[in-house]
Amino acid sequence: MKRKHFASLSIFQIMAMFRRGIFYFFLSIYLKEFLGVSNTEMTLFATLPMIANIFAQSAIWGRISDKFKKRRLLIVFGEVFAAVGYLIVFWIHNVVNKGKVGIGHISDVLFSQSEVLGILDTASTYDANFIPKILQISAYVIIFGFTIIEAGWSSSNLGWTTLIADLTIESERSKTMGLLQFVGGIGNVLGVTASGFLYQDGFGFWLGNLFYVSSGIMVFSIVALFLIPESYADLEEDYFKEVEQKSNQLVIDERKTKRGIKSDWPIKLFIWLIIVLAIVNIGGNSINQMIQIHVRLPDTFRASDSIVAGLRNTSSITMIIGGLVIGFLTSRFGDGNMLLVGFLFAFLGTIFLPVVPSIAIFFVYMAFKGASRVWIQTTAYSMVNRVVPLEKRGRMMGYYNAAFYLSWGMGGTLITGPIADAIVGSNFAVIITYTVISLSVLGILFYILVDKLAKFRLRRKSIYFSSLGLFSAGFAVLIAYISKPITNILINSGNTDSYAYKITFYVAAILIAIGIIVYTLFRPKNFNKLTKDTVMLSE
Repeated sequence: MKRKHFASLSIFQIMAMFRRGIFYFFLSIYLKEFLGVSNTEMTLFATLPMIANIFAQSAIWGRISDKFKKRRLLIVFGEVFAAVGYLIVFWIHNVVNKGKVGIGHISDVLFSQSEVLGILDTASTYDANFIPKILQISAYVIIFGFTIIEAGWSSSNLGWTTLIADLTIESERSKTMGLLQFVGGIGNVLGVTASGFLYQDGFGFWLGNLFYVSSGIMVFSIVALFLIPESYADLEEDYFKEVEQKSNQLVIDERKTKRGIKSDWPIKLFIWLIIVLAIVNIGGNSINQMIQIHVRLPDTFRASDSIVAGLRNTSSITMIIGGLVIGFLTSRFGDGNMLLVGFLFAFLGTIFLPVVPSIAIFFVYMAFKGASRVWIQTTAYSMVNRVVPLEKRGRMMGYYNAAFYLSWGMGGTLITGPIADAIVGSNFAVIITYTVISLSVLGILFYILVDKLAKFRLRRKSIYFSSLGLFSAGFAVLIAYISKPITNILINSGNTDSYAYKITFYVAAILIAIGIIVYTLFRPKNFNKLTKDTVMLSE
């Protein structure tokens, strides 16, 4: 990649990640704590927009990208569409939560949520039961408004992923993605830090400050993109000659396409990798919103806004470090091995969350999460682009993006959110059932994985007994953890919310473990096509 292209992408990346950090990090807390939605409803702000995002990428923007080769234009359109959409959503949100209340400019003074509700309760025009409904309607305005926005905004996501592939050759792709993750991590740290000051216990959203800032950033971020060509079709001839000398598949596939010859590519291998990425990402990201609420509970760690922001920044800092070293690590150990390391980091960070005695362990978890994220995204992106032919890049990258974007909310909406809501206020039997199922399945998966790996290494006997001992020890911990006296203490002390979140942490670990098993034990025969350094195609 040329230096001027990388500089332009870096400027856009740091501003985009700054905007994500400043807006989205506290949005789940705002929906849950300020507007009073349930755990499942809270996750909808990530699930429904991402469904619209992926559908539009695959059905609309991917096809446009492949036909017209206008990657940069797709990014510009998406950012402008979202910038305007943010302002419209806030305007509707503002009309709902203030215009219909009719008690004056309540937001001019920074009351707490309880004080706001108290003032609203005294209003003569509304009864007390109607006030929470107004707040919940405001929440759904954001959720459904962002769903519409994401349908258009997804053109930016699709244009971004395809444009980077266009501007890089295969041997430099992992390094370039790692450096962009490094730059993005810096932007995310700055954004989350700023959000910690602007959130103001929810009034950063209520007054619109976070909407205005985010919208402005999106408009300014597109300026840097005009130093970048539209796609590979607009690159200079000398660049193509340099690429051709390095046996880049991109140019060879382009020649074949022009001659009417379809590239022969392993679609089953692509589907297998997408399934693995989807399972691991859904598991790891299913508790993103749960973590933030869990550490703020009065009976856990009472984390302040700054502490919660510090947790996110820990993840971003490890992403920065991971982005710097991933190029060296992949060149030394290979993309396939580093992808597995990323999966293992995600699992190890998650499995210990239910039993941590201090919030300091959550900082360790966020460090593991940051490292796993940058290594998974960087290596998987490089592996996918090794096998995806040029003429199908737009549509296939839309499917690839689905493995990441859908995981941000779908796991929480369909799995961990309903589980947490079911446990809260439930009786002893329901809590015991969820706990037994979670830990038992996790223990069985661990046993199967170790036993299978032992067979591959012809050391079955020793590892068989070792895994059996570990499983027995885990089961003993299970019995102690869910014993009736302990569970009754948790319920009687009002700690049911915390207990519900802990069960979702186990569920997340189970999903990640399933993904690791599929990745390690069920690899297709042509797996090496994903991991070798170069792909040579004869003409």
